[in-house]
Amino acid sequence: MSINDFPNFRYHPDPVATGNVGPSSAACRVCQQARGYVYLRDAIHAGREDYSEQICPWCIADGRAASALGVAFACSLDVDQEVPETALEELSLRTPGYVSFQGEKWLAHCSDVCRFLGDATMEQVSQASAATIAAWCTTNDADKAVWLELASDYVPGADIGFYTFECLHCGLIQFHVDAA
Repeated sequence: MSINDFPNFRYHPDPVATGNVGPSSAACRVCQQARGYVYLRDAIHAGREDYSEQICPWCIADGRAASALGVAFACSLDVDQEVPETALEELSLRTPGYVSFQGEKWLAHCSDVCRFLGDATMEQVSQASAATIAAWCTTNDADKAVWLELASDYVPGADIGFYTFECLHCGLIQFHVDAA
């Protein structure tokens, strides 16, 4: 299976680049096919079973994995804006999640869930637009001084994470900031 045949995820367009889906020769627990890639994280579920590296992205994309296993993949409980129920369902049941220190938080803007682009680079954080900083300050009930302190301490891969999201409608870049 080539990467060209890879499923399209509206809210997580490149889960291979973000490190949440990776190459594998393992057969998928749902479709029983070895398609070349698996979801590297565990699914969100009430049980004790670990589904990491057992589910192919195709079964996530078409909803078969969520239905067959009674699981979710991205947490829609903490979306900070009113969005349509269909968007929340697509996010939680048909979109690969991402890893963060305290648990993922998916951002929303323009009444829709934003797409996850991965860990921010130092350049993205240091060159954040005024609109991006203002959105972060509003969402986090913080002033610009807090943003500047976090941004000045940011080193990719260290104890503070800046996770990049992009609005599907207006293109605003937003960050979810998380700490170990």
